[in-house]
Amino acid sequence: MTCWGLLASSAALFAMSPAPENLVAKEKYDKLLGWLRSQDAIVNDKIRIVPSPYGGFGAAVVEEVEEEELLFTVPRSACLTLKDAVTDSQCGEAFSKLIQKAGPGGNTVAMAGFMAKEYLAQKEKDENAAGDSKFGPYLATLPWERGVNSQEHALFWSGDDVGKYLEGTMCFDETDALRSEVDLAIRVINGITASSIRAARGEETEPTGFSWPWEVKQASPGLVDGIDGAVKGAFVSLLTRSFEDGDEDNGEKLVPLLDMLQHSKEPNVSHIMRKDDGTVEVRAKRKLAAGEELLNQYREEEEEKMPKHRFFSRFGFVPGSSVKDIPSMLEDPTSIFYPQKAEV
Repeated sequence: MTCWGLLASSAALFAMSPAPENLVAKEKYDKLLGWLRSQDAIVNDKIRIVPSPYGGFGAAVVEEVEEEELLFTVPRSACLTLKDAVTDSQCGEAFSKLIQKAGPGGNTVAMAGFMAKEYLAQKEKDENAAGDSKFGPYLATLPWERGVNSQEHALFWSGDDVGKYLEGTMCFDETDALRSEVDLAIRVINGITASSIRAARGEETEPTGFSWPWEVKQASPGLVDGIDGAVKGAFVSLLTRSFEDGDEDNGEKLVPLLDMLQHSKEPNVSHIMRKDDGTVEVRAKRKLAAGEELLNQYREEEEEKMPKHRFFSRFGFVPGSSVKDIPSMLEDPTSIFYPQKAEV
């Protein structure tokens, strides 16, 4: 759900270089579609993943589609859920204990930890996500750093930039609290996943038998290299892309392909979760012309009730605002980011 595209602004905070995945996008997204089909997903042959005018990538149809025509299905086995975290052979038991101690908030931390571990291990084995992780081709499409698929979020910002651009706005307290929670989660997740990640990298923290010195990489103390960014990226994906999971108490899930669709208050797709097997089914809400982009409405109830400045804190964009307007809105004390005095 990335409707805030690459921001064209001279301000240092919003100056981004072109997203690196643009150079290998076709291969990466072809792998995603191929992987989905290998997981028994149905993907209409009329669908293509293409650059989106909203920023980043989205899905569009290359031929006319009839109303209620099936666009794609995603079986539950291809969705990333809490169950994947707690049944993980390496860290599942620790994630389960974390949830028991932390309560419902531990669900998101456990899922973020699982995602970060899988991503870092997979990245070590194959930058193109052809390694061992079941979710490798999907993980390769997620925004693990700022600007990937035009994803923006304050979790990716430096502390100095948060203070510079958000202090005094209605976003600041919530953003600051979220960043503090994620910083704590990074340390917790590092403690759970460090040995698995280091093992995937060929590092050893303790001798396990004779090895020549050049055969073993020495593990660094403290945080595993890359865990900070990986956990932040996982949280951004969960905050901006997740759907409620009807099969889990207080659960959420990531649904590949569906979570790539751009956001609109006037969606042209509808989706349901089949009660019998948990498969997510996506259909055209109306007749679609060739070349039309698929648009979904995320969390309709929240959009109606949530103040727009909170959309920025949670999702990284502001509904109904141009991407070019955001920098000036953050500097304008009369914008939605600042409290206003009521007229009398």
